[in-house]
Amino acid sequence: MSKKTSAEWKDVEWKTYEPKVREQKKIAAYTGTRNLYNGMLASAKSVIANSDVEEVWLLIEDDELPHKDVPDMVHTMNIKEKAKLFFPENGPNMNSKYTYMALMRAALCYLFPDQDKILSLDCDLVAMDDISDLWNLPIGDEYYLAASREPQFCVKGIQYVNVGVTLYNLKKLRDGKAMEVISALNRWPYPNLEQDAFSYLCSSRTLDMPSCYNFNAYTSPVRKGEVKILHYAGVDRWLNMPDIVKWHKTPWEDVMEMHARRVASE
Repeated sequence: MSKKTSAEWKDVEWKTYEPKVREQKKIAAYTGTRNLYNGMLASAKSVIANSDVEEVWLLIEDDELPHKDVPDMVHTMNIKEKAKLFFPENGPNMNSKYTYMALMRAALCYLFPDQDKILSLDCDLVAMDDISDLWNLPIGDEYYLAASREPQFCVKGIQYVNVGVTLYNLKKLRDGKAMEVISALNRWPYPNLEQDAFSYLCSSRTLDMPSCYNFNAYTSPVRKGEVKILHYAGVDRWLNMPDIVKWHKTPWEDVMEMHARRVASE
């Protein structure tokens, strides 16, 4: 495959994937390399059990999860080769300490062309309480995304956010902003990859998400007992954290029973 220059990215057309989902649904999406699969599944279990989410998508390096039985509402999409259509291997952010899969969040509006919005989640987090309202945040036609601020990095004119939990307005991002973010990621190195790019390029059109939905060392503090999502951002060996381990050991049958009760209560 010939490599594209930065100026050519505006001409990229996404035609290689026909999504299974056609109607508007409450969807959550994870991206990750193979070393993150266990954490991804544990996190997904917690989200399914604590919300009325309708589908969970795992954007991964394989067609299916190796030796992992998952319920029908959990889908996998192999984006290892597709990612190169947007992010060449010699790109300035492809050798980051973070997984390159994170860059594909900038292309979610092309991966899900029939959806208006999607909830994107990091693998190192767990839902602690009902998060069903997350999909109802008022992003409307005005905001490109909703995410929690990182106050220490917010400066005049820049609302810097943590994209570990983000509701993306896919419909609005297709107005050219997504390709602007992708182009920027292919031109300049960013220490925090797509988080930096979205924060700088979408700042004036970012809805401030309550940090109870993304509680970590970087977002604003919340009162004890109000945490909806606990995010182990910046924590070494997060896979050994008690809540991650608990959900990793929870059988899918139990998860789906909890999910059914949550859906019935909505």
